[in-house]
Amino acid sequence: MIRFALIVASVLGFALTTAVGNLLVPLLRALVPPEKETGPGGQPQSKDKEEPQPQPPRGLPTMGGLCFIIGTLAAVGVGWVVVCLVQPELLGGGLTGRLMLGLSAGFLLGAAGLADDLVRLRPRQVLGLRTGPRLALEGAAAAVTVAALWAGEYMPTGLTVPLAGYVELGAAAAPLWAAMLVALAESARLAGPTDGAVAGAAFVAMLGLMGAETILGFFPLAVLPAALAGALMAFLLWNFYPARLMPGAVGCLFLAGAVGGIPLSIGRADIALALGLPFWAEGLAAVLQGLWRRMRGRPLFKAGSLDAWLRRKGGPVAAFYVFCALALAGTLAALRTAQF
Repeated sequence: MIRFALIVASVLGFALTTAVGNLLVPLLRALVPPEKETGPGGQPQSKDKEEPQPQPPRGLPTMGGLCFIIGTLAAVGVGWVVVCLVQPELLGGGLTGRLMLGLSAGFLLGAAGLADDLVRLRPRQVLGLRTGPRLALEGAAAAVTVAALWAGEYMPTGLTVPLAGYVELGAAAAPLWAAMLVALAESARLAGPTDGAVAGAAFVAMLGLMGAETILGFFPLAVLPAALAGALMAFLLWNFYPARLMPGAVGCLFLAGAVGGIPLSIGRADIALALGLPFWAEGLAAVLQGLWRRMRGRPLFKAGSLDAWLRRKGGPVAAFYVFCALALAGTLAALRTAQF
């Protein structure tokens, strides 16, 4: 019967995201900011000489992540009610707390992304929040998530490493998990402008999470990734190339929070590290780009970022498939890790 609850959550996630999207898309189109000052490559130029900020194609509405966030929240609520009706003993156990923590990680980082998106609507701040305030908001969201994990006694104090077994981290665990969440958020934000890349990669990751939670004995909690997977399927109807709606920072950061926070809520940070593979690739490319620019005085990727380089070499569809392939590799690694 729990399988039925997962199916309900997935179908509801799809249906509700579709319904919310049909209502929100016209409103989001009305919020498209005016023409931006662009430099070489069409990227808005920062007046404080920071790296060019990731931007969606001109004229496309952003903050589309609100569609699947709302759809997921409603679907998880209904799905969890069905689960608890089937197995009432779950309501008083620790699974409800773990479910709420997994959701909270996404919502807290999503709130930081929403602040960035709202600032972009102002004509003079189309680049969004500056790096310092943005990282401060993401850091605060990550710190609250880790504090909630510690208060609920769910926080893992180590991680499983292939061939080495369980590695205890002790007091270093909390800051490391917070840093991981912020790094995931920044990496997902950078990949946001590519049609379907973040949503597609997160969809594959949610399928992997369903499998990992089943292996680890948290099958009822799979209602959350099931609902989010259904919601992302609906969102890809607008976000796949040629995109008519972009997730915005709110959507990218919410998905990063889900990919990182749900595994943390079940005590398996190693699964988050594996599932985040496409985001780690984007983040590593950004770090290498910055280091190369400092050492050589020129960029490593002429396109500016990994996703932009993939779009230039093979087009948006090719970039989408590369991100999904990386997500699949991360999912296989996560499922293998869950067996240890």
